[in-house]
Amino acid sequence: MRHFKYIDVKRAVSWVGTLLMLASLGFIARRIFVTHGDVDFSVFTDPVILAGLISVALLEGVGIILASLNYRAIVANVSGIRVRPTLAVVVYTLSNLYKYIPGGVMYVLGRNRMAVEDDSLSHTKVAASTVLEGVFIVIAVILIAAVFSFEHSMYYIRQVERLPLVGLILFIVLAAAAPIVYNNRHRLSKLLREFLKDANVFRPGVIVIRLCCVLVLMGLWTFTFLATLMLLGQPMTLSLGITVMGLYLLAWLAGFLTPGAPSGLGVREVVMMMFMSGTLNEGILISAMVMHRLLTVLGDVSAYGMALAYARAKRLDAERVA
Repeated sequence: MRHFKYIDVKRAVSWVGTLLMLASLGFIARRIFVTHGDVDFSVFTDPVILAGLISVALLEGVGIILASLNYRAIVANVSGIRVRPTLAVVVYTLSNLYKYIPGGVMYVLGRNRMAVEDDSLSHTKVAASTVLEGVFIVIAVILIAAVFSFEHSMYYIRQVERLPLVGLILFIVLAAAAPIVYNNRHRLSKLLREFLKDANVFRPGVIVIRLCCVLVLMGLWTFTFLATLMLLGQPMTLSLGITVMGLYLLAWLAGFLTPGAPSGLGVREVVMMMFMSGTLNEGILISAMVMHRLLTVLGDVSAYGMALAYARAKRLDAERVA
């Protein structure tokens, strides 16, 4: 052991993060390469549509930045420690790119870099914050979907020919999640005890604020899909738009809860086709699904770029003051 030099953990984590970022960008490039053949690039010749699509991608990126700040607040509620905004934004947006790596594990574990960079923060608290964010997301999605499209979605679910598909999706999700929960039951129990020890997140006011923030974020991301549909030529009324937003969130939730699917790839599209194909123009719907995937990827990358620019600006301000 004497022959081993001391390893700088922060530097090692930084190198690992860089490698994972490069891997994520590789998978992102592959995603774009695989799907680009399904996108009608003629829409980019219309300056109005092009400006609209660019705005959608930037709006996606802004949503990720806002989500990182909300996650920072959750970490503070759970641990009592306020992580530096620049650290929270950069780590969150970078780990968000890891969701394109198959398996989905690094997407969650990547956030624990906050605990490495901030010695006062424990890995358990970061993990608990990630779980809590997921719980808030599920609750928010269910609330919005129930209000926006409950009757419409129930109509389709009641159709006999669609029940087997719905049942199969639910079975796959539960079958995949059950062994994961069982194999990690001791860790989850320890995590829960640690989580309950110092957290003030169960105060009614804190719960309402965090849930409202997530509701706004989910509404923002859902609106980007609705905007993509409209930019590609789908006629839309207020009532239809509200219904589409609710149905989209149901499909998004199915992808979110499916383990191993990078960014819900495939699962979300199947559920969207099941619920929306009879309501929207099917050709436009398919184009919008592919285009929105592409815009989401661009939004995720732009969010990381915004985070780096924000961190650099803060660093320059600090140097100027010093």
